[in-house]
Amino acid sequence: MSSLSEKIDINFLFRSSLEFPSGSENQGAIRLNESRLELRGDLTPELSFRVRYRLNRGFAPNSLDNAPGAIDHANVTYRFGNEKKWHLTAGKQSASVGSWEFDKNPTFEYQYTEYVNRQLNLFLLAMKLGYDITENHTFQVQLHNTFNNDFNATFNGTGYAKDGLRPSKTPLGLYVAWLGNMFDRKWQTFYSYNVSQFARDKTNHGVSIGNQITLDRLSGYLDLQSANLAVDYPNIGSPAANALGASSPAFVPTFLQDVNYKTAVLRLDYEFIPKWFLTTKGYYETASHREDGGIGDNFRKNMGYWAGLEYKPIASQDMKLFTYYYYNTTRYNNAVAQANANQKMHLFAVGVLYFVNAL
Repeated sequence: MSSLSEKIDINFLFRSSLEFPSGSENQGAIRLNESRLELRGDLTPELSFRVRYRLNRGFAPNSLDNAPGAIDHANVTYRFGNEKKWHLTAGKQSASVGSWEFDKNPTFEYQYTEYVNRQLNLFLLAMKLGYDITENHTFQVQLHNTFNNDFNATFNGTGYAKDGLRPSKTPLGLYVAWLGNMFDRKWQTFYSYNVSQFARDKTNHGVSIGNQITLDRLSGYLDLQSANLAVDYPNIGSPAANALGASSPAFVPTFLQDVNYKTAVLRLDYEFIPKWFLTTKGYYETASHREDGGIGDNFRKNMGYWAGLEYKPIASQDMKLFTYYYYNTTRYNNAVAQANANQKMHLFAVGVLYFVNAL
């Protein structure tokens, strides 16, 4: 009989770098980019658990789900049915969204798109039911809180007027997802559809299509997504629209409504000689306003890329020394360009990362 320690994994996720950002107000510093502790285990053939929290985040509970933002995972999974093909996961968990960028271990993802970093509710209280159709294909349905904070806290955090919006009686969402493995796991798919509501009678829809390849020395992913948000709760495009109207004395800032966000992101990693890797990533994101009001399609564009070099000195350990250059720019079009200056950022970083399976 195996001991309890043999059934439990303890992982430590770490990344720290010396960063030199552009701009006179941005100071170079040694930063703690990632610091997370994870416990997970399969205690029986039917039951498993996962707990992961961030060491550099606060522990104040959110107003809706009563869970601190520092907690990524705090859940249990129950497997049942013939050959244990059904699995039910309850508790704080990751969104079942078709994004390999998000699914990738955060230790190794230096910079994120706004889709992952700002638009998605990444870790949420949910009930997820999955079924393994075959050993290579899984179907999932996840019922989740739309956001972790409640309606009033969301508005209070921005100071925006509610503009006639009322909280939904059931601020919930539903992900439907398919994960597939083809060609001996060389091509992996993660496709999802999401419908959710936060304000009454204001429904959001999103589609995410994630494709990942894993070859002998080359790996990468291509994620595509489109989201129609009835209300811009991520608050990505709203500040630009509010800046346009701020010149009027009677203007009151609000969340922009009827917004579409699109994202395309590509990452490639290539081991060009043993232990040495080239890593590169690029993304293109747009925000469009569907209502008539002069703001129009693609009124905001966010683009960026990185190119870097990694060295893995110990073959048996997920530890790397790295350096990379990162560039990001945000540009405004149509009427909002009159009130919003384009922005850009350059960053050079050198550091170390380590994903440690401590037990």
